[in-house]
Amino acid sequence: MAQSDTAACSIYAELLSNIRQVSVRATLLSPSDATTKAEILDDGRRIQIQHQGEVRSLDLPATVLVRSTIPIPENSSQDLAWRLPVLAAETQLTRFSAENQSIPWSSTDLKVGSSICCRHCNYNIVQRGRIKSWKDLPSENWAEMMEFWHCHKPHDHDHHDGENLSKRGYGANSAITAQPEVGFVDLTSFMFSESDCDGLSVSFYQRPPKLSAF
Repeated sequence: MAQSDTAACSIYAELLSNIRQVSVRATLLSPSDATTKAEILDDGRRIQIQHQGEVRSLDLPATVLVRSTIPIPENSSQDLAWRLPVLAAETQLTRFSAENQSIPWSSTDLKVGSSICCRHCNYNIVQRGRIKSWKDLPSENWAEMMEFWHCHKPHDHDHHDGENLSKRGYGANSAITAQPEVGFVDLTSFMFSESDCDGLSVSFYQRPPKLSAF
């Protein structure tokens, strides 16, 4: 996984070698519009995103088969996501692991009781001392990749693999839900119980209707 500089958009890319795909996510500072464009450059080795006059690019963790403009997902608002197929020869030669990828943080890196603040206004969303433990969230592709990694799922075994998964914040048969005084973290986001957060409001963005000229 890699991250671009913070600007009009942030880009993250993760190699899913078991299913021969690169998962790309981009977060825009404003909803996507007619100026938003994404394309694959350098013979499949780089992604470039344009948005409201700003251009950001990121080297991909593997060479992908796409060689042109990629469509902006409909109803994507500020979050864009793609799955890009990888060259078969590339996945055989390239092996990524948690040890050699640039991961911003995991649950073991975060201190118990740490506060969480907004990077724009510095308001403390989660007050210091409120979080008593941190847990890792699974990758968004975890359920899909289970089909490739396991001959038998954890719940098919008699031993206690499920207990280990539960300690990380998820299990084969359990839903992922927020828990009071527990902070969940993955590569790009945090999840907290509403009772642990202060000063938050929820807003919904609705795309304007498409207009046609006659």
